[in-house]
Amino acid sequence: MRAVHRDQIVGTLLLVFGALWTGVVYLTVSPGYGESVGPRAFPLGLGILLILLSAILLVSGFRKARANVADVEDEDVVRATTRAELRVVASVFAIIIGYGFLMEKLGFAIATVMVVSTSMWLVLGIRKPTVIAAMAIGLAGGCWLVFGKLLGAYLPPGTWLSHF
Repeated sequence: MRAVHRDQIVGTLLLVFGALWTGVVYLTVSPGYGESVGPRAFPLGLGILLILLSAILLVSGFRKARANVADVEDEDVVRATTRAELRVVASVFAIIIGYGFLMEKLGFAIATVMVVSTSMWLVLGIRKPTVIAAMAIGLAGGCWLVFGKLLGAYLPPGTWLSHF
């Protein structure tokens, strides 16, 4: 499959998903009370951002197709790239499923450290322990501080280990 068609297909799928996500969030999540930012703001913003970025991808795919850009890629290169992309997508899918399970059992902080470090190792291919540890602990700690303490959002404590 040529990159032009791939951009059109992925752009269309992401545009539909973004529109569905935004609609569901708008209809099901309460806007909150008063003039402060409510619980609907962040997921609604992500949905709108997904719509905008997928529209950009879709338009660029159609522009490439209109310009009739010829892809001179070798089929072996395309197959290897497709296999690598599928491996990354499958890894991210498995990590997200695992994150949901770990967050319920171990809580937000420990699950986030484990998922970020696993993602950096498996998906991104980063192998430096100091970089992985700094990123995982910094991201989990920063999210815990901002969302849990400053904004007062509920972050699951876990059923196996109760911490924070």
